[in-house]
Amino acid sequence: MRNLIFCLLAICLASSLHAQPRTWEGKVTDATKHTPLQGASVTLCKADGKSILAFAITDEDGTFHLNADSTKAIQAVIRFSCLGYASVTRPVQPQDKTYRIALQPKEIQIKEVIVKAPKIRAQGDTIIYNVARFSKEGDRTIGDILKKLPGIQVADDGKISYQGTPINKFYIEGKDLLGGKYGIATNSISNQDVNSVEVMENHQPIKALSGLSLSDQAAINLRLKENVKQRWIGNAKGGAGIASPASALWEAEGIAMQFNRKFQSLNTYKTNNTGKDVTREFKSFDINVLRYRREKLSDYIQIVPPSVQALTRERELFNRTHQVTSNNLFQLKNGMNVTTSLGYINHRTESDKQTLTEYYQADADTTTIREGESSLFKQQQFSAEVRIEANEDTYNLTERLQADFSWLDKADGVSGSIPNTQDAYSPDKQLTNDLYLLKRFGNKFIIFTSYTFLQDHPQRMNVVYGNEARTQRIEQRKLFSDNKIDYGFVIGQVMVSLAAGAKVMWRDMDSELEGITITDNDEGKSSMNYTQLYLTPKLEYTWHRLKTRLSLPVNFYHYLYKEKANGLESPSTHLLFNPDLYLSYTLSADWDIDLSGGITSRPLNDGSFYPGYLMDSYRTLMKGYPVYGLNTNKYIEGGIYYKRTLDEFFADLSVSHSWMSLPYLSNQAFEGDFIIASYQEGKNTARQLDVNGNVSKGFDFLNCYIYLQGMYTNRHSMLVRNEERMPNVRSMWSIGPRIEADLTEKITLQYELSYGKSKLRLENEGSEMQTASMKQSLSLRITSLPKLSILLKGEHFRNTETDNRKRDFFLADAMVSYQLSKRCDLELNATNLLDEREYAYTTFTNEASTVSRSYRIRPRNLLLTARFTF
Repeated sequence: MRNLIFCLLAICLASSLHAQPRTWEGKVTDATKHTPLQGASVTLCKADGKSILAFAITDEDGTFHLNADSTKAIQAVIRFSCLGYASVTRPVQPQDKTYRIALQPKEIQIKEVIVKAPKIRAQGDTIIYNVARFSKEGDRTIGDILKKLPGIQVADDGKISYQGTPINKFYIEGKDLLGGKYGIATNSISNQDVNSVEVMENHQPIKALSGLSLSDQAAINLRLKENVKQRWIGNAKGGAGIASPASALWEAEGIAMQFNRKFQSLNTYKTNNTGKDVTREFKSFDINVLRYRREKLSDYIQIVPPSVQALTRERELFNRTHQVTSNNLFQLKNGMNVTTSLGYINHRTESDKQTLTEYYQADADTTTIREGESSLFKQQQFSAEVRIEANEDTYNLTERLQADFSWLDKADGVSGSIPNTQDAYSPDKQLTNDLYLLKRFGNKFIIFTSYTFLQDHPQRMNVVYGNEARTQRIEQRKLFSDNKIDYGFVIGQVMVSLAAGAKVMWRDMDSELEGITITDNDEGKSSMNYTQLYLTPKLEYTWHRLKTRLSLPVNFYHYLYKEKANGLESPSTHLLFNPDLYLSYTLSADWDIDLSGGITSRPLNDGSFYPGYLMDSYRTLMKGYPVYGLNTNKYIEGGIYYKRTLDEFFADLSVSHSWMSLPYLSNQAFEGDFIIASYQEGKNTARQLDVNGNVSKGFDFLNCYIYLQGMYTNRHSMLVRNEERMPNVRSMWSIGPRIEADLTEKITLQYELSYGKSKLRLENEGSEMQTASMKQSLSLRITSLPKLSILLKGEHFRNTETDNRKRDFFLADAMVSYQLSKRCDLELNATNLLDEREYAYTTFTNEASTVSRSYRIRPRNLLLTARFTF
């Protein structure tokens, strides 16, 4: 027995000494891009492949670790595989412990079906779009791709929405580099450098409020490819050409950027005279910029020229533009981000237009004004910003200091009913400080916010009628500050918060009007200040699929308006209650609905408080309305949202109805050559209905996407013209399908149609005017040769002109691009091949009038550019 036990112990010891555990490790990369492969399978198995001994998946950096008994690894192999790559098998050798494996990309064909990564997939509340699957020949920037993604809408001004609602943040690798000016990124970052676009639904940008406070907005995050994160990337482009009949064209840009964990930088220089309006990239969609826009000083003299309806900006913009931007983000060791932003614009444009304006009157003939206008507009703008942000799980600190300076000049030569020349000047200087401070204690939090700006915005206009001159000068300054403290706590599924704050405003204004005898007051000095104290209880409740938010703000206003010439001092006090309710319910994984409503009452905008008259154009005088009253708005709106991510199907429909009550009526009177716009005391009610919808659907088996947008607006309002009341109804609707499809492997088609109608009905007269417009465009991109691409594009416009006449406009473009190398390409672009010189349309205004405009558009252009990427 003793010998038996001894033998068994000896056998076990020998086995344990022989069966030593062994570890294999290494890294798997892409053989062509030399980037780590995440999610690759690493399998240790017998050589015959029938017995798996160990298995591992590579991490984010492509590394793996395998553990197995060394005895089992005799005559074994390690197999490396990943979807979309050729597999690699290596025999296990006694001396091998580390493997460096590079997998070659390979399309996997199963019964003639190519297996590819899905175009769209869902990961929790995040929708992930595969950029490579949406990219086509000719796409240059990620902005080109965003316009194609189902569920995402990009407006003409660059604003991005997801299922009809504007996004609240735009991130690059999870960092907010641009602070609302995300047009710089969408028009600069190459789509070839972006791996995926992530849409984070119901995104709460403040980490400390995650799980506490509701959000009904989404955010977008760009995930870059691994090979571009640790180095400088960008491009340099230069081009020259000629415009009909014989003028030189140029276009150039230089972009340098870097994005890594600790540092992000995006720097651009763009210049052209080809009609590309790069200044739109300067527009900010930051939530506080939009929230406090109403508080900024008014532009009494209108200097910025209007854009042309339906035409793209590039068709009608005669420009000379230089723009420089530099945005840099530094992540400190403590996790805090410091962001600096600098930008400068030098923008010069010219325009020529003919305008016929018809002012309808009750029981009287229509007043018609004809004018031809040649304008020269100059804009300079400088912006600088420093932002400090610490966004952690228990606290948030965001401090933003911004300086904005702009100088606008305009010179006009006007012919027609009232020939004249005019020039205007409007500098604007603003300093803004925006502070957000939050601290969370478990299920409790306290927030302090402060938004303060100082603005100086003078304006001047000179008008010369033959030997007669008229001058308007305005000096205005404003100081505004909104400071608030908010305390909240969570009990179960209920969050209760109470905000208390104070707004203060001081505005000083000095106006002087010379050369006009019909007014009884040609100059005036005034000041306006107010204090607003507010208390806002808020209740948020989440129960399964239902989310609710109820706000019950109470506002106390104290206004004081002074006119220095006559010693007038007019105080006013108001106590207002503005309830607001929001409901959201998830019907299923595919369907969501929301509903909101509220009542908003506020005193009139301080911009209407000034003495005497102001001349805002050569033929319009405005009179202030320094009378206190309340502007009350009641609204109800709702939306329904549908998405099936894997089927690439997104749809949304929103409806809004509002009722407005004003203490005054807008009044227009014709006196001599002037239209005098003023306010008349009296109750005024208006109502408006808005409907908007979007549908986008991908058909993968057809390589086709279909998009559909529609809108409808109906507005009832009242206007007084020459002492007669004119109730009127203005309505408009439009619908626009868009199709993108691969007809063959080498031909891509894009077709877009937009059709709409507008109506203006004068209810007392029983008369109705209407206009219709249609735009359709068709483009074909042909890539018959590996490095050669040809784009053919045609546009057709059918608009209503004066006297209800219909007119058709045809525009045609062609572009040829050739890839010299992987990093360099040439592009020859010919626009407006038919050399159209004019574009005309008719529209209605909110002042019961019809405006017919005819614009000079850019003639035939030919431009050759070279582009180098790095």
